[in-house]
Amino acid sequence: MTPRSLSHRAPLLGLVVAWAAGSLAVHVAGGAVPAAVFAGLALAGLAAAWAGRAPARGPIWWAAGLFLAMAAAGALRTADERRRIEAWDTLALPPREARLTLRIERVFATPEGEARAGGLAEIVAAEPHLRELVGQRTQFSVEWPRGPDAVRAWRGAEFTALGLLRSVERRPAESTFDRYLADAGVNFSFGRARLRGEPRPAGGWGRFCAAAGDRLEAVLRTSLGGRERLADLYVAMMLGRQQELSEAQQDLFVRSGTMHLFAISGLHIAGIALALNTLLAVARLPAAARFAAGTALLWVFVEVTGGTPSAVRAFWMVTCLFGAGLWRAPGNSLAALAVSALGVLVVAPHQLFSASFQMSYGIVAALLLYGVPLQEKWLAAWTPWAHLPRTERGWVREGMETAGRALIGAVALGLAATLVSTPATLGFFQLVTPGGFFVNLLLIPLSTLVLFAGVAALVTGGLGLAPLTSVFNHAAALLLAVMEGAVEVATRVPGATWPARFVLPGLATATSAGLLLLLAAGYMRGWRRRDGGYWAPYVVLGLVLVLGVRGVSLAP
Repeated sequence: MTPRSLSHRAPLLGLVVAWAAGSLAVHVAGGAVPAAVFAGLALAGLAAAWAGRAPARGPIWWAAGLFLAMAAAGALRTADERRRIEAWDTLALPPREARLTLRIERVFATPEGEARAGGLAEIVAAEPHLRELVGQRTQFSVEWPRGPDAVRAWRGAEFTALGLLRSVERRPAESTFDRYLADAGVNFSFGRARLRGEPRPAGGWGRFCAAAGDRLEAVLRTSLGGRERLADLYVAMMLGRQQELSEAQQDLFVRSGTMHLFAISGLHIAGIALALNTLLAVARLPAAARFAAGTALLWVFVEVTGGTPSAVRAFWMVTCLFGAGLWRAPGNSLAALAVSALGVLVVAPHQLFSASFQMSYGIVAALLLYGVPLQEKWLAAWTPWAHLPRTERGWVREGMETAGRALIGAVALGLAATLVSTPATLGFFQLVTPGGFFVNLLLIPLSTLVLFAGVAALVTGGLGLAPLTSVFNHAAALLLAVMEGAVEVATRVPGATWPARFVLPGLATATSAGLLLLLAAGYMRGWRRRDGGYWAPYVVLGLVLVLGVRGVSLAP
């Protein structure tokens, strides 16, 4: 009998792989391949799929044609989103002074008290000789007034500024800020900018989200006035406001491989969705109304926390999973993951090349394809005192058995997450964090408790129950103190973290993609021992680390 964890099916997963392959192809080429080529490939793929629909010709032509068509569609969508201006590339135009009007899409974290704002924006107006820039996305850094009466730098706000505009190369060097911009589909950088006139504030929805975010932060800081360091950690974890962390705190959590705890991710969204669903169930709402209301409230939270790509992805994953249960569709976590990934890539194809997308979707896929089956296998073998009736085991044996099951589950899931996070961390941050595996075994359960305490604090704070809010905030602060102390101890252990990098560009992406394909193949074949079993992916990862990675000196 096939174990339940190995019986899930995700028909759309093949389409996700096809779309990603086409998107990667055009991204590697820097968008230089004419769109007509991909349009022709899409039509050829559809024709092949149509020709192979007859049973007599077999399903292979249908599958191959559909794969080709989806790959071409992904390539076309990726090229269309970046929309390089050929004249700037052909003439290699140097940086120039420009007066532009921008609409903010995303705001980057800015140190407290610094009178500047930065982020990503769309160019909505330009001088006549630069009118081809309208509609382009650009990174910006501009002076921005501070104070209670100043316009808030928030999504949807518009401003006109005079600054230095330069083009971002098609394929910048690895590990540079320009490479991050290119991977995000951004073609220009607008810096050293000074405002011309007053910024125009965001619309009513944007102002509401900004004010609601400030209100949530105030609730989370209730009764923590004398513990600013822990309060900053708390706000950063609950609301994703990493700018609240000091440079020392950020460095500490990056070196320990636990900085992911401060990004609004699936863990945050799932915990908040569960809390909302419980409250709405207590209010005795019907299932359909509960789903609609819970989805709407969850989306409000995503918007209030800044609408970061990681939060939006997590929202769609949770919504797909809950929706499948509501409509009694043959849904499962793997299918929900595939549906949400395809939807995200259709809307924003360049997310495929971001660290957060690769780590969030890669880690969740590894957990479902590798971690859960391994956990189920090990738990089935964990049967201490099986010869004793449960009534005669006593509380000591029962406690040891429960603790053993919890540890086995955590180790299995940790091994799965490490498979994907190791090459991604190496590729994006040039760090190897072997100690992060053990630190995460402790910190992930503790962070889950912090999130539950935070949700309870936000609910009680919204209801005006300040004493209960204080209790939940102090409980979260205590847990955060334990987490920070554990990280400080772990980073002092020799060999817990060390700088390194891949010897070949692109090897990080190739390793991550290869490991995910290997995990998918192992899952489909039931992780058979004759194929290498559960150790095969780690053998591959070990060979890559030995042959394709070299250490980096810390000396200046």
